[in-house]
Amino acid sequence: MKASRKESHSVIIRFMWTKDPNAIHSEICPVYGDKCFKQEAIYVWCKKFARGRESVLDEKCPARCVVSMTDAAIIAAELLISA
Repeated sequence: MKASRKESHSVIIRFMWTKDPNAIHSEICPVYGDKCFKQEAIYVWCKKFARGRESVLDEKCPARCVVSMTDAAIIAAELLISA
């Protein structure tokens, strides 16, 4: 399965941000391979949501969403959540 960075971003932000960033990274790397976010990026997004961010919309352009909802992304998210 090939997933875009936006898809992995979506999974992290929507479903996993309350977990430890190290655990998130170890869980998504096998799924996303070379498209996986670096650990530093995961820490940044976890902090943003911990501080109250509620949206995955691009802050610079609120009308543009950074989420890609494909069947593959939905399946990947469901597998991560059920684990």
